Amino acid sequence: MNRYIENLIKKNFWLKIFSLLFAVIIWAYVVGGTKQDEVATAGLIIKNLPKGYAVSNVMPEKIHVKLRGSRIDLMKINKKIFFQINGYSLLAKKNTIVLGRSYLNLPNGIKIIKISPRIIPVIISRITTKYIKVLPITSGLPQKGYVLKHISVLPQYVRVRGPRDIVNHLSVITTMKINIDNIDKNKTLSVSLRKPTNLLKILYNKKINVNLTVIKSSKK
Repeated sequence: MNRYIENLIKKNFWLKIFSLLFAVIIWAYVVGGTKQDEVATAGLIIKNLPKGYAVSNVMPEKIHVKLRGSRIDLMKINKKIFFQINGYSLLAKKNTIVLGRSYLNLPNGIKIIKISPRIIPVIISRITTKYIKVLPITSGLPQKGYVLKHISVLPQYVRVRGPRDIVNHLSVITTMKINIDNIDKNKTLSVSLRKPTNLLKILYNKKINVNLTVIKSSKK
């Protein structure tokens, strides 16, 4: 019985090896070579922006890219890809970028079917700093029979840095909401500031002191 199996294996041995290899190649072609579509999430990077300049409009955090290619080629792509824009080409006041393959580093066998959004407005502005007034924001009401007579902040102004066309139009920096619900005496609190946009940076003062003056109501 053992000799029968041995002879069966040895018979046309190289032909069987060749057939097996050929079957593996065909399987790899069918599985890996067939074109298929895949939607990837891409980011946007503006690199080499000259010193002293910044983007002053909000850029999309996610760009959806529909790709077509073989399974093998698609597997070579990282989970998140990035459109990379040269900042030196964006020094005009306003620019409109039409995203395309030239901004992506993709394998040659992959084709871009759709980009959404594809047209991206970009505004470049010089960076500047400015002192901005702090405006306290409260929520709630003092305890019955009491009123908030006065509220003061220290410092009254904070320094911010960011694109000039944003900073120059900024009149106040607000605090996070200060809860005065049911208070019946004076208080001094350390309160965080609310950034109006991530494109700005508040320098030095991340928190400020807020003084609340509460008195009894004169109403009966």
